[in-house]
Amino acid sequence: MNASTRDTWYVQEGPQNDVILSSRVRLSRNLSGFVFPAAIKSDDAERVESLVFDAFNQSAEKERYQMVRMSALDPLGKRILAERGIVAAESGNEPWRGIVIRSDGMLSATVNMTDHVKVSCFTAGLDLRKALAEVVAAEAELASRLQFSATRDFGYLTARIEDVGSGMKVSALLCLPALCASGLIDRAIRDCLGNGFAVQGYYAQGGEKSLGFLYRLSLFSASGGDQESQLARVEQGASRLAELERKTRKELFSQRPTLVEDTVYRAIVTAKYARYLPFAEAVELLGNIRYGADLGLVTGIGNVDLTALLYRVQNAHLGFVILGGSIIIEGDVQSEESRLDRLRAMVIQEVLKDADIRERR
Repeated sequence: MNASTRDTWYVQEGPQNDVILSSRVRLSRNLSGFVFPAAIKSDDAERVESLVFDAFNQSAEKERYQMVRMSALDPLGKRILAERGIVAAESGNEPWRGIVIRSDGMLSATVNMTDHVKVSCFTAGLDLRKALAEVVAAEAELASRLQFSATRDFGYLTARIEDVGSGMKVSALLCLPALCASGLIDRAIRDCLGNGFAVQGYYAQGGEKSLGFLYRLSLFSASGGDQESQLARVEQGASRLAELERKTRKELFSQRPTLVEDTVYRAIVTAKYARYLPFAEAVELLGNIRYGADLGLVTGIGNVDLTALLYRVQNAHLGFVILGGSIIIEGDVQSEESRLDRLRAMVIQEVLKDADIRERR
């Protein structure tokens, strides 16, 4: 169930994509008459899966959807979906857990994970309204055939208390190299927390710093207002954070141009000529190249290409390419880790072949 790279959402242009890489809107729903997935019996879970799959099969765009049980996915396929943010890496493989994905990869739904159904949409840049329109349309089709659990007092009932209410989770992914370089990132995060936002390091594990200066901004709870007000809050919060990043980029370059140039030029040279690139290093290099491109220090590469690389150079995506047998890797590169690091460098260098630096005159 691999969508063509040409059709995936992350190769599209999007608003404010110099800083904001992507937007996501997710709606959590549960079917009336069934307990939540954490406590559900397998027979009931299989019934839920069948009902959800049938509802998608009766939708107006049924030919665009593919439905797969998690047990039918091989480990590589599951990791690819996890890298694209469609499923959690720790998702179970029971046959009553499933995934529905549209051909463009933009819209997807999980079945019997945390909730019976989670419908999600990713869009490029800050385009939350497009994402909301997509998930609302899909959810409305499901609601015409399924009865969702809800009460007048609490709204939609969900497995996680923070999702009760609208059942909606809205988020934006931002690349903030200047705020990180200037030491202002902690203050910016505290300000976001004080305004009711959650800020999480992307790709971060065990409390470590976010890789590649990537941070996801969202609301703590789905209970604070209707869908429109929640979306507007995240839209405004992400825009303010993006504007602060742009301002900081210009100030840093104005005050310490040589340091900024050194950071950017080291990134582009390393990315273009290294023979091995571990994932963490690659993500950081791409963040600094984006920084340089925005300042006009790097030419020949666009924000869309840099965003797409963040997905293309993840391990499972590279593993799929290696399995295809179309890439020749040198014979002395033998371990799995080194082959992935070598291919990662090759993929990045193919995309950066026309990129160059522009020095001050």
